[in-house]
Parts: sequence; structure tokens; C-alpha cells
Amino acid sequence: MREAHVSARLRTIGRDLQSRLKDFFDSPVGDDAAPIELLEAALDRLERRVQPAGRGRRIFPYDRITVRVAQRDADVAAIEAVFGQLEERLRNRLAEMNCEAPDALHVSSSVVAVDGDETPPMLTIECDRTSEVRKAPPRRASLPTVSLEVVKGQCELPEYVLDEPVIAIGRTAEPSDAFGLVRRNHVAFLDVRDGTSETVGRAHARLQFDPVSGQYLLFNEGSSNPTSIIRGGRPIRVAPRDPRGVRVQSGDQILLGRAVLKIVVGE
Repeated sequence: MREAHVSARLRTIGRDLQSRLKDFFDSPVGDDAAPIELLEAALDRLERRVQPAGRGRRIFPYDRITVRVAQRDADVAAIEAVFGQLEERLRNRLAEMNCEAPDALHVSSSVVAVDGDETPPMLTIECDRTSEVRKAPPRRASLPTVSLEVVKGQCELPEYVLDEPVIAIGRTAEPSDAFGLVRRNHVAFLDVRDGTSETVGRAHARLQFDPVSGQYLLFNEGSSNPTSIIRGGRPIRVAPRDPRGVRVQSGDQILLGRAVLKIVVGE
């Protein structure tokens, strides 16, 4: 019983303290408040707009803030100068609270010198969130045309002209692996025994466009027979499953086992 009484008493004290703090923070700013006091009052009110976002995170959900100061005999120049720090001071305060702030904050303030018997609110703050403009889906980058001429081996076509970001090369058009997964080969060698075509793996290699360099790279996808590039009469080995790939250029010959493709890359 005693523990229950103490717990109830603590809850009452907590509610009373919370109520007093709220009254303190919500109390109006004095008519003779200095510009820095007005700024601090604005920051206090903005701080109370912070929202919990779960798992200890906090967010400030607004990116447009409008502050209006109405003070009798206001020193307009001084207030405007001090409120020029509002965005920086707000970001600092949010950072101290481990609160995520919007990347872009649009902060504006205005000052009105009150005359006569007019008594508008000393400090008016409006917070809003600009409607997000939906971004159009990214357009597919213009890819160079790739021409692959069959020099050695038998394919479904004597030449392939493609503009795909990934060009799969292998034996048969749609081979499947032990798990039943089907791969679509853009360049498909026939499944025949002619001393050349059978040396091409079912999933032998791929050409992949690199948007950073604007060039195609050749990857060896782990076939049991080697993959290489002949350039100017010199071989360039393409290591199996090397994630870097090897750049190709017009005039290169691609060796897949004993099969050969000649590549021309152009716009």
C-alpha cells in the first residue's frame, strides 16, 4: 500500500511539474524583450515542434518557417540582424537534441513596429512542409550500339546488333542450371559438336555497360573454358568472376573457348 501511495504521489508531482514548465514556456514574451530574447523564444517554440520517430529518433517535420515579430517601438534593424541567425541556431539546437533536420530549410522573418493601442501577438510562428514534387522516373541512358559478328563457331544469327545494358553470351538461347533457373542469352551459340561451339559455356560471359565510363566491360562468368580479348594481335585475359571486368573497344575479338566474336561499338 505504501509503495502504491508513493507511486501515485510521484505521478502527481510529475504532472504538476510538467504543467508548471508548460506555463513557463508558453508565457508571452514581454513588450520590452530584447532582440536576442525574441530569438530565443522563437527557438524554444520551434524546439517543441520536434516529433519522436521511434527507436530513439527525433525529426523536425517542417522545412518552411515563417516568423513575424510585432513589437511596440521595435528596433527593426536590430531584430532583423539577430533573426538572420535563426536557421543556423535552429540547426545547432536540433543537432544537440539528436534530431534529424530537413536538408533544405526555408526560413523567413518580418518585423512590424506597433503603434497606438494595437496589441497583436508579439511572436507569431508558422511551420509548414512544402509538398514534395514527384520526380519523374529516370530516363534510360542512351546506350551505344554493339555489333557482334560471329567469326568462329555457330550461332542462331551470323551477327547481333544490340543496345542492351547487359548482353549475355552463352550456348543455347535459354539454358537452365541444376536449380531450374533459366538464363536468356542475347548471343546464343548452337548446342552442336563442331570442335568450336561446344567450347562455349551455357553461361559463358556477359558484356555490361558502365555508365560512369560510358563503355562496355566484358565479364567471365566462370566457364570451364577461358575468356579473353585479342587486341592488336595481343591477348588480354579476362579472369573468371572478376568483378572489375575488362573494357572492350571496337575491333576487339572476344575468345570464348575456341569460338570468336568480333565487336564493334558505336553510337
